[in-house]
Amino acid sequence: MRDARDALRLYKLLADKALSRVTEVPAAHKTLFRPTQASVIYYQTLYLDQVDSGHPPRKRPGNATCQYCVSFHLGNLKTIDKMSDIIFSKHLEQCFQEFIEDQLNISGAVVTCQRADQQDLHMPDFKIVRRRDRKVLIYFEFKVIFRPFLKIAERVHPSFECYSNSLTLDLSNGNKLQEQRDRVEHLLGVANTIYIYWYDLPCIKGVFWMPASRVYEIMDIQQRTAYDRRHVAGDFNTFGRKNAATKKLYLPLLEMSDLPSLLEFVLQRSQQG
Repeated sequence: MRDARDALRLYKLLADKALSRVTEVPAAHKTLFRPTQASVIYYQTLYLDQVDSGHPPRKRPGNATCQYCVSFHLGNLKTIDKMSDIIFSKHLEQCFQEFIEDQLNISGAVVTCQRADQQDLHMPDFKIVRRRDRKVLIYFEFKVIFRPFLKIAERVHPSFECYSNSLTLDLSNGNKLQEQRDRVEHLLGVANTIYIYWYDLPCIKGVFWMPASRVYEIMDIQQRTAYDRRHVAGDFNTFGRKNAATKKLYLPLLEMSDLPSLLEFVLQRSQQG
């Protein structure tokens, strides 16, 4: 049974690692990497009480946390700097890579978490490998989201909420997602690949994941009418070429599983032949 306190306890271990490793986060909200008692309540009410219900997400609470979030994020628009974003993301990827390997080994799965994209950038970011026979247990693409899309209901879909559908995947900027999908479907196996999100908003905080099969179903639906956000200066390089993705998929938090279930899922795989 899913438990908010257990999930946030695990998440705090990851967040503490980030606090010790990352010195500056662009446009960071005040509780980034700092889960509180309120985080447990939001995890329960906005996620656990609704997950897999099949119903549209509840409207955001509109309370003091929401008011702060709207005021802060609309008043501190993040400047897009592709290179600094890449460097920042690498630090967080290393944090998660170490964290997930440590937690899996504590649970009894003797594994390593390795980069999977060093020879081919269209591959998923990581793979978890069983030590005794070097079998790949799972591949995963890793994303970090610390800002909600506050106007998502207005601009993308009226049933979407900022807390529940701000988990994005880039559609534009080349065909990276389609290229990755081709490799997953024809080489790695859809059942062997997942998409993981490190998600830290003023309300919801945690690690959430979705099987590749469901991601690609959503991709087939959303890409036909994908919302293309307004282009800004940081979307273009010094030569005027667009190098940022402005069309995205918006995945539903309420169809995702959480961090404790991720550890259990990989542990089970590690115990199979």
